[in-house]
Amino acid sequence: MRMTKGTQYSLVYGTLLLVVFGAGAALATELIINGDFEATKNGKQLRVDNKGQDWYESRKDGEGRNLLKLSKKKIGGNATQKAMIKGSLDFNTYFTQKFAAPQTGNFTVQYDIFVRDVMFEYDRSAFCFIGGIRDKKGGPSSTGKERFAFLGFENSEEEGKVNLFVREGSSKWADKTYVAFDLSLETWHTITLAVNVPDAVYTVSVAGVVDAYEVEAFYYKGKALDTLTHLSFASWNDGPGTFYIDNVSATTP
Repeated sequence: MRMTKGTQYSLVYGTLLLVVFGAGAALATELIINGDFEATKNGKQLRVDNKGQDWYESRKDGEGRNLLKLSKKKIGGNATQKAMIKGSLDFNTYFTQKFAAPQTGNFTVQYDIFVRDVMFEYDRSAFCFIGGIRDKKGGPSSTGKERFAFLGFENSEEEGKVNLFVREGSSKWADKTYVAFDLSLETWHTITLAVNVPDAVYTVSVAGVVDAYEVEAFYYKGKALDTLTHLSFASWNDGPGTFYIDNVSATTP
């Protein structure tokens, strides 16, 4: 494993983004719409899979769908609208959007996350997946064969703190790779993933905490996905936790 210096980008949300590299400039395409959730009227609209590109609850695990909510409350100093998943020991909840186009090259995903709690029964939650659909059961990234990027949080040994981890290759839970230790609960953290699909790697950075840290993609039977179509955030019945998501962006170079 190696540490690399990450380049931080200032993202301006819209159909096209201007990314400045020194004296030159290039146009980048936004792959996600409504990443700040300001265009969402209520939780029902957030959960339903409407026509065209949008956010929706993709797992459809009974009452787990209603655990995805639109929050208009001021959370950790953030007074704008945001998505919330409430953890449950009984249901799975997945919050998903399909990219504007399938991705086979390099692109960047960025999001803000506020973890309220990770239940100690399983001590893992607030998952982020970049993947697709293979088995057509349970929605995108619901099984290992559908996952490329696999991030999650667990409780730290220090009370009120959590660790950010990834799962690489075909690793088991005991072999997860730690990216950041002792991040504060109930605090907004900005996470950036720079994805390299052909090389089956991506880097993870946490603004102000960790520079870009390169990890392997998640493998299924020795092979990583070569086409990525969906971004998802999730809480499981065997990985429950409550968290908020805001300011989501996915851009091509």
